[in-house]
Amino acid sequence: MSRTMKKKARAALDYPDTWASRAKHSAYRTANKVGPMAGMARDSAIGMAGNARDYAGSARDVASSRLEDARYWAAPRLDHAAVSFEEQIAPRVAAMMAEMARRIDPAPPIVRRRTRMPMMVLLGGLAMGAIGFALYKRNARQWADTMSDTKEAVRGKVEHVRHRAQQAGETMEQKADEMQNRMS
Repeated sequence: MSRTMKKKARAALDYPDTWASRAKHSAYRTANKVGPMAGMARDSAIGMAGNARDYAGSARDVASSRLEDARYWAAPRLDHAAVSFEEQIAPRVAAMMAEMARRIDPAPPIVRRRTRMPMMVLLGGLAMGAIGFALYKRNARQWADTMSDTKEAVRGKVEHVRHRAQQAGETMEQKADEMQNRMS
């Protein structure tokens, strides 16, 4: 084959002459192939982000309502415990401490009374702590029972929302298939 024919064949195929121009040409071809795929991926990601935002908003609403329910439940019980302690337990502890003081005190000198006073305060504090601990344990059990009921209710609502979301996804897929069939 002659030299002139080779030049004509090269000119007809229009290959770039330099390495940089070949790389640029290859990049253009790749971009033309990848561009539509990137657009589809972007559209899919936007749809998924919208779904995630909706699910997060729903979960936030459920959690905030449950937290508010818990606060409504806890406030009167704490108030009742405070009133109960003030009206029932505190007078009994005070009477018990006064009786103990009366029994112990055989009219000791003032100096001696000062040495026993810290012990009586310590014993009274221990008695009040034990009573408070008993009340705390009782209320903690009630709180735990209520929270387990609340947990089950929230779990049920989450399952319901998940089921509804799945149904909505299936419905959307069916409608997309119908639209695609109509367009074909």
